[in-house]
Amino acid sequence: MDAIPARPARIQDVAAAAGVSVSTVSNVLNRPERVNARTAARVRDAVAALDYVPHPGAAGLRTGHSSSIGLVLPDVANSFYSRIARGAAEAAYDHGYSLVLCHSGDAPEREQGYFTMLVQQRAVGVVVVPLGADPGRLTRLRERGIPLVLADREMPDRDGCSVSVDDVAGGRIAVQHLLDRGALDVLVVNGERGIRQCADRYQGARQAVRSRRGARLDQVVAEEMTVAYGAKIADQLDDLPGGVFCTNDFLAAGLCRGLTERGVRIPEDVQVVGYGDLDIASFGATTLTTVRQPVEELGRAAVEMLLDEIEARAEHTHETRVFAPALVVRDSTRPPADA
Repeated sequence: MDAIPARPARIQDVAAAAGVSVSTVSNVLNRPERVNARTAARVRDAVAALDYVPHPGAAGLRTGHSSSIGLVLPDVANSFYSRIARGAAEAAYDHGYSLVLCHSGDAPEREQGYFTMLVQQRAVGVVVVPLGADPGRLTRLRERGIPLVLADREMPDRDGCSVSVDDVAGGRIAVQHLLDRGALDVLVVNGERGIRQCADRYQGARQAVRSRRGARLDQVVAEEMTVAYGAKIADQLDDLPGGVFCTNDFLAAGLCRGLTERGVRIPEDVQVVGYGDLDIASFGATTLTTVRQPVEELGRAAVEMLLDEIEARAEHTHETRVFAPALVVRDSTRPPADA
């Protein structure tokens, strides 16, 4: 067994000492029938060695009137957000909690209304996935007095926990890929500048272009980040660039469809990179090269961080966790020269 830590032991310390997951420790303490006898004995030994005492507030919440976590999403129909929900739901289930799904439409008043309901229903905490949130809006949510974790948006750890993807790096690797394929004239099809993720992806694209002599970057801002609007932009392009980086896969899929209908060949005439690696990226005659985000991991990590705050309370330290994106190469860009 590991040595007893100087601070009061947390459930994570027990899990590490016993060589099991946090959810297994939780099951041994609250639902022992789910764990085999040998594993349960190892966990109980770790509990005794570490002098671990479950936080009474968290234990009361788990065995009292509510064991639910709120998840506030701006668009439940969007596959990106549904994948966050899937990861969050799996983590909540592993810890014996239910997940309450709230569709905010990214409207501040609806968020406030959901928070009021969740407080009234004694939810243990909330994971919020904002779209165009401003700092004051997030501050008002935290002032409701319920533990909160921000997902898909970075927040200073002094203000609370957050989990996000490095979108600057994502934009950079997307455009770097186009440059490496010989497309020195690159167009970014972006969303509204007020959306932080769009701004970060464009910043990464600019970084890639600045590092390549002779490269040029242009930008078109889409009013809606949809397949239909991507097709509309494709129809309006007069001078075709060598490469196009769309800051989400819906725009990229629509752009590819619109260009193909015009007789433009992809990737021979124009190379296209999307963002997100959503289901739509793998469909169609031309599959999308795209930037993959660990979306389910975002949801799972957000719930894990929320439960750590509930479990540890005074011992909890806010954390800003940032995941790295990765490029997935498919039909919409040229294969490597040595392929």
